[in-house]
Amino acid sequence: MHNFDVVIIGGGTAGLMLARELGKLKRKTLVLDRKDNLLAFSFNTLGSFINIKDFNLTKDVISKEIDTLIFKSKNVKRAIKTDNLYVLDKKKVHEELINAMNTDDVTLKTNIHIKDILKDASGNFTGVIDKDNNEYYAKIIVDASGTNAIISKKIGLRAKKVPLATGVEYNVAYLGNPNTMYLLSGKEYQGGYGWIFPLKNKRAIIGFGSYNNEVIKDLKRRLNDVLEFPFIKKLVKKDNENVEGGSIPITPVLEKFVVNNLVCVGDSVSQVNPIVGEGYKFIFEAALMASKAIDKSLEKEDINCLVAYETEWKNRFSANYKRSKSAQEKLYKYTNNNFVMDTALLLMRLRSDERIVRSLSGEYGLENKHVSS
Repeated sequence: MHNFDVVIIGGGTAGLMLARELGKLKRKTLVLDRKDNLLAFSFNTLGSFINIKDFNLTKDVISKEIDTLIFKSKNVKRAIKTDNLYVLDKKKVHEELINAMNTDDVTLKTNIHIKDILKDASGNFTGVIDKDNNEYYAKIIVDASGTNAIISKKIGLRAKKVPLATGVEYNVAYLGNPNTMYLLSGKEYQGGYGWIFPLKNKRAIIGFGSYNNEVIKDLKRRLNDVLEFPFIKKLVKKDNENVEGGSIPITPVLEKFVVNNLVCVGDSVSQVNPIVGEGYKFIFEAALMASKAIDKSLEKEDINCLVAYETEWKNRFSANYKRSKSAQEKLYKYTNNNFVMDTALLLMRLRSDERIVRSLSGEYGLENKHVSS
């Protein structure tokens, strides 16, 4: 039997950020993850509109700072100047979170496969049990298990089966501007979408993704087809066969993250912003919100304090997520239509760079960022 203030299921983005914050607050925290290596990923980089100082990260986590974002459809380009857009090195981000943890109060355990959650007679969650029947008890349980959603699915906060957006990518030689990122759409992407994220040392990530199940079945071949487009061949040169890939769930906007003394953070409750699948900034903010509510709940010995996390999240994100969801659904519908995508980019020329960046970053109408700290 192992007793803690908090047991976190999942040592990914959400779990590590939450554990780091709870460690600062001197809360006895256990992080359980099924992987052997917390620094092994299916995707190694991501694009994010993020102020890294808001989350006590250093510039070491940045693979490349982006000053220009280009949208490219069949016949139209729209270049946008931007600040605080980065290609992040996931390994560096997670290394910094782990290295910043208070190891006196935070314990990380790997290769732990959780199979169930334990309840008492009143319906509160007392702990979790792994596949070897080891039990881990805590006053508060956190599901941060990512797209696996081990507990949130089990208790019905997230549907057991949801559509997925899936992507694959190569790390390639880059011939383009080292500070320019591309987002690619149109019929030539066969109902999907593409991206080029520059990295250090004249390298880049080129990827192809889709929401269409038929397209997803053959993503690698389709990505190889994309590499033969004349526009793409001017920008990248494939020099290896190492393909990476991953998926994110496509769900309605969720607003329920707390049940009694269970708290859910990150992809377990689809906290990725729908508009571009951008997750880290939003998941980090949610983890900071959750840490405050958990700390107060433990201090007051009152699980009702946990609901403050839901309330803060709704006030900060709900309206913008719903707007992003609407934009996402339009993208699904029209990305395979060159005329519509060309027209959309032409209309984007009527909007300022600043407004477009706010929309892309999920900060609709916000003049300032309201980061919990």
